[in-house]
Amino acid sequence: MEGGIVLKRTIGGRQKLAATAACALLLGALAGCGSSEDKTSSGADASAPQASAAQQSVANRAADQAAPGTAAKQDAKSEGAAAAEKPQSGAGAGAQPPGGSVVDMAEAAPARQIIYKANVTMEVTDYGAAHTDINNLIHLSGGYLMQFSENRTDYEQSGTLVVKVPSNGFTGFLADLEKMKPKSIQRSVQGQDVTEEYVDLSSRLKAKETEEARLLSFMEKATKSDELVAFSSQLGSVQAQIEQIKGRMRYLEQNVAYSTIEIRLYQKIEKAKAASENVEDGFAGKLSKALGGGAGVVVGFFQALLIALAAALPVAAVLLVVGIPAFLVWRSRRKRAAEREERSRLIRLQNRDADGIPEGESASRADTGSDD
Repeated sequence: MEGGIVLKRTIGGRQKLAATAACALLLGALAGCGSSEDKTSSGADASAPQASAAQQSVANRAADQAAPGTAAKQDAKSEGAAAAEKPQSGAGAGAQPPGGSVVDMAEAAPARQIIYKANVTMEVTDYGAAHTDINNLIHLSGGYLMQFSENRTDYEQSGTLVVKVPSNGFTGFLADLEKMKPKSIQRSVQGQDVTEEYVDLSSRLKAKETEEARLLSFMEKATKSDELVAFSSQLGSVQAQIEQIKGRMRYLEQNVAYSTIEIRLYQKIEKAKAASENVEDGFAGKLSKALGGGAGVVVGFFQALLIALAAALPVAAVLLVVGIPAFLVWRSRRKRAAEREERSRLIRLQNRDADGIPEGESASRADTGSDD
């Protein structure tokens, strides 16, 4: 009986010893996990299999010495295997974080998507030569001209160019403009960061492509016509959204790849105008000025006449409205008076012929009668 008790105590002591050894191995593995986090991923990955093998062998030896029983050996081996697996997984987690290493995360992070735009104003001494030089710079930089406008007045000749150049040659192109040695130059540069929008579009595109693949799979498995129609309608909507997202991404990519530069160059021509005026001060110039002055006088006279007629038009209209009826009344009265006078003359002639009195005597008698 005492031998059995001693054997049990011995077996119990060995089991405690094995459990203590397993706990020590587990603590050592956890400490190794903490230290492995400070190391690089390559060193941790290389040391993890060796530590695992050593811990497994130590655990097996402790289990063999713990008890002659098979159950004790199996328990010790299982604890040793678990202790060996935990440090291995911890080492792996320390060597390779869930998001990847720092280098991998830096490589996986998207590059900054920035759209650059510049405005340049240049005063030049020779507009034509400067325009030619800018066209040569555009060709050499690999860019292209989007828009061009030109204007000329008596005092200035100017032009505006909107240019697209590769973004990697944006700064160099601006430096080449300064090398043209203009009389004066002003420039401003703006940048627009569209990285967030581009990343959002990329995520949306992946989600829509996944949805498209799922709908295609559903269509292949569908057996009813109404299901096919429903899936086809949803698929069309998703594909339209995919094309819209791709179009916006292409637009951003193109504007990021090619920067926009708006250039305004101008030349003042006041001196050239003064020289031409000095040439025109000769006989021909004076003659042309005299003709121009005479023509101006004639034009001014007719303009004044037209203005006077326009001012008198309302008065003339009123006079016509009132004067025409008055003239007609006066004319009719004069006509009737003339007719009465003609009738009275004819009556006098008839009376004279009837009395046999000469015309002069009858007239004197008529006068005498009137005096009486």
